[in-house]
Amino acid sequence: MYIKMMKKMSPMFAIACTVMLLFSCNDESVSDEGNLKLKAAASLSNSLSQKFTGLKEQSSVEITTFMINIKEIELEIDDDDDMMENLYTDIELEGPFELDLLSGSTTIDIASATLPNNIYEEIEFDMDVCTNQDSELFEKSILIKGTINNVPFVFWHDTNEEFEIDYPNVNDNLIIDGGTVVTVINFELSLIFGAGSMIDFSLAIDRDGDGVIEINPNNDDDNKEIADLIKDLLEESSDLLDD
Repeated sequence: MYIKMMKKMSPMFAIACTVMLLFSCNDESVSDEGNLKLKAAASLSNSLSQKFTGLKEQSSVEITTFMINIKEIELEIDDDDDMMENLYTDIELEGPFELDLLSGSTTIDIASATLPNNIYEEIEFDMDVCTNQDSELFEKSILIKGTINNVPFVFWHDTNEEFEIDYPNVNDNLIIDGGTVVTVINFELSLIFGAGSMIDFSLAIDRDGDGVIEINPNNDDDNKEIADLIKDLLEESSDLLDD
């Protein structure tokens, strides 16, 4: 009798076991969240010594300091995914994030966050002036130091613009799928200070003769135009890379 009943109920029993197994697997091994480790780096690919020989009058530019201040970072979900757009909103990481990108490390950590599984098509970040009075970046959002033809220069800007960055390949996206993803915001400084730069650094002058070429929006030393060019090129030089 027992054997006959089992034979008769075996299809239903098998289905029930399959369903229970699926739920069990989902509960134990499938997560609807993943972890993002966001980093930053500055690339100086033209020379390991960080020196670039430009065109025009063959200006030699050396970069020794590169610092930026980021107010917040936003990860934008894929607008083409209607279902995910209804489930989640864009993710914001609140700063400020003060980044010293030539501190000696290849990459530096910005933030680590648990995010919903999703496709994020780009990252936006808002630069803003630093409010830390003990910081070299105080009242600035960007600071770059170095030399132009062996003369010290200091560039700073107080822009509060929004930067939108993506992977170099437009078909690539940041995908969170339950695991850990490491993504780097990379600044390719050779595009600004290298041989192919559109900026003629031989025109940067020390107008007041104090021994330092000042490049800033206040037009100290009459270099405001170069300051605005550096600020604009900084966004064009930034993209996302997988670590």
